[in-house]
Amino acid sequence: MSLPERIAPMLARLAARPFDSPAYLFEVKWDGTRCLAFVERGGVRLQNRRFHRIEWRYPELAVLAGLERGSVLDGEVVVLHEGRADFERLQRREQAPDPARAAALARVLPATYVAFDLLYERGRAILRRPLEERRERLRALVAPRQGPALLFSEHVAGAGRRFFDEVTAAGHEGVMAKRRDSPYLPGVRSRAWLKVKAQREGRFAVIGYLPRPGEAAVSSLLLGERAGGRWRYRGRVAAGLGERARRALHAELSRLPPLGAPVAGAVPARARLVRTGLRARVRYQDLTRAGLLRAPVLLGLERVPA
Repeated sequence: MSLPERIAPMLARLAARPFDSPAYLFEVKWDGTRCLAFVERGGVRLQNRRFHRIEWRYPELAVLAGLERGSVLDGEVVVLHEGRADFERLQRREQAPDPARAAALARVLPATYVAFDLLYERGRAILRRPLEERRERLRALVAPRQGPALLFSEHVAGAGRRFFDEVTAAGHEGVMAKRRDSPYLPGVRSRAWLKVKAQREGRFAVIGYLPRPGEAAVSSLLLGERAGGRWRYRGRVAAGLGERARRALHAELSRLPPLGAPVAGAVPARARLVRTGLRARVRYQDLTRAGLLRAPVLLGLERVPA
């Protein structure tokens, strides 16, 4: 019984907003590391999205070796905290430099494999079977061995908007919508799979910039909020800045006076803090525990009245 050396994971497109449809199943969008699990003779082989072997980084997931040999699962490696995937805790696991450190971290930040698809069963490919059928087979495979290290990603059918409201209110990243009849398409970004992310918007002062090394252009804008007579650093934004805007902003901001007020937070070493008179309208996912914007995108810049 021989399984493929590697499989490129199927990818999703972004949906603008939640929706209802009887043609779709809806499940939690787990905020972790995408991982295919190959259950074969001698144990389990874990492959991330870049085709790297990562079983050494997550020794507690060796429990997957107890699943039926010849299975290939698709899922997400997460570190759960209060029932939600905690990406910052996962990042600590991802940065383990060697197996000894990975084993130590596994004791204090245990990982969970959340399975959401089944690609091979008893050594036979079932990628062309409908998603709903693959998931029923996956449920039967995983259910007897569910526990802290292995979960089946539950779903609802049809009621995507209500489900989105429930899971985002519980603090999850968003929802995955998948056509019930869709095959598994390795490496393909298909509209058969849609991700619906929780998004927030806010306005933040532009308190400086990072110059692009060796060029008269802005690499990113630094954002902040005023709090108690000083600035609180909220992170930097680069997405949404076009090349022409980067150069025009550098020409303007490089001539401005220093900010002249203390800034709380881990401001980058190369930062140039200046009084810009600008406010950025930003879409972002949420705030990290350090109070920084996660995945910010610039929507526009406004001049603040003097």
